[in-house]
Amino acid sequence: MAKTIVGLYDDRSTARTVVSELENIGFGRDHLRFASTESGDRTPYDVDVKEGASPSALTEYGVAEDEARFYSEGVRRGGSLVIARVHDGDVERAVDIMARHNPVRYEDRREDYLADYDETAAAYTAEQATENRTQYADQQTERLREIEEQLKIGKREVVRGGVRVHKYVDTDVEEETLRLREEHVDVDRTAVNKTLSADEADAAFEEKTVEVVERAEEAVVEKEAVVTGEVAVGKDVDVRQETVGGEVRSTRVEVEQIANEEWATAEPAFREHYEAEYASTDHDFDTYKPAYEYGYAAGQSYKGREYTDVEADLRSDYATRHRDGDRSAWDQVKGAVRHGYRRARAAATT
Repeated sequence: MAKTIVGLYDDRSTARTVVSELENIGFGRDHLRFASTESGDRTPYDVDVKEGASPSALTEYGVAEDEARFYSEGVRRGGSLVIARVHDGDVERAVDIMARHNPVRYEDRREDYLADYDETAAAYTAEQATENRTQYADQQTERLREIEEQLKIGKREVVRGGVRVHKYVDTDVEEETLRLREEHVDVDRTAVNKTLSADEADAAFEEKTVEVVERAEEAVVEKEAVVTGEVAVGKDVDVRQETVGGEVRSTRVEVEQIANEEWATAEPAFREHYEAEYASTDHDFDTYKPAYEYGYAAGQSYKGREYTDVEADLRSDYATRHRDGDRSAWDQVKGAVRHGYRRARAAATT
């Protein structure tokens, strides 16, 4: 029974790479279709966009109506569509290749694409297509910064007090009692009756001046500056140790891998796989459900690693976990484990 696998890619070169890898595993004209409004080299699988990528054409391939309109709108916006019609046994290989190249997720752009869908609208120009890719690329990138506070400890001078010295001039009156001497000239006339000799007479009648000087003491006040004391102003420096600290904050970004698709969403696809692969056996879906769940969880844990790289580890671990409780041996359920693993990887990369 043939099944349809569809992958929408934002640029033609990525879609061409997907086509080349599908060719390398044996798919050709009977299996592949390629639709793109972006200019580039043609492929042997090119189809007319209006016919091969229209909702009606896609629904004929088995694509749901809403998804068909979504893919048609994606091509109109400059995307490239790869359609593969493969047999049941080739589904996983085709899905692995398409998922590895990050196709556009229906869940991420469904609302925008379906809201703008108009079958008669013109295809985007190259500039519009580039702007569309950039818009969704920006939405997929969120940056969380790791921030930490750093404590810087230093010293600064602060005024803690001081001494201000003023000098004032005070005036005092000082008194001292002195004994001052003064001279006074007294002139006394006394009557004398004496006869002078001739010599005395000659001398007496000579002109003569006699001076007597009166002297006196007076108080003299003089001042002189005398240093009677000093006031010295200085500083003593004491050095002490003090431990200081504070709280600093930092942000830590922890990366936790989470499922891109919940089990409740994925389970219908596993039931479909069961119907295609195991319905003819004697075991019901519940028999294989633990294997699907185990492979699905392992696909989320071993992100980026191919199933063939980890199969041996999974086989050993599965046998240990389900030695008593599981009704199926590894060889019976390994296909379910492999499908669950690849389903988780495809969900993580879309």
